[in-house]
Amino acid sequence: MMANRTRRFIDAAYTIGVIVKGIDGAIEFVVGTLLLVAPGLVHSALSAVASEAREGSSATTALVSDYVARLDAQLARSGLAFLIAFLLIHGVVKLVLVYCLLRKFHRVYPIAIGVLGVFLVYQAYAFVTAPSIGLALFTVLDALIIFFVYREYRQIRPPKRRTGSEPTARPVN
Repeated sequence: MMANRTRRFIDAAYTIGVIVKGIDGAIEFVVGTLLLVAPGLVHSALSAVASEAREGSSATTALVSDYVARLDAQLARSGLAFLIAFLLIHGVVKLVLVYCLLRKFHRVYPIAIGVLGVFLVYQAYAFVTAPSIGLALFTVLDALIIFFVYREYRQIRPPKRRTGSEPTARPVN
């Protein structure tokens, strides 16, 4: 009984995790497309958020305001070409993988594990170079999703086919 509940919980967590990855991929794709089409939009949005946060009097709003202002300045210095390419590619790859995982295309699972692993390594690198609680949380969640994908892959693995060259067992009389 308990094993059944645990299995259902893990299955639900897998499905939710994959769907969240899909939503994340869609957001990345949309943001990348917006940046490509209207790059000034990001500066306007970040400036508006920073000025709105400055109007608050709490330490949290000051922290948000400073963070958003630094992010805006950093984007202005570094240029948007890399960010646009990263968001578009990352978003499309995630959307394709999520579609294939939800449709249970068995051959895609090892590719998904590899691609998500590469993304995880990049996130771990980003965390080491600029630690944040949010990035740590996302890195742990992505590691869990990789585990869930591997688990699902093992569960839906098709039975091995006989090639004809393998000896067959003969019934003993």
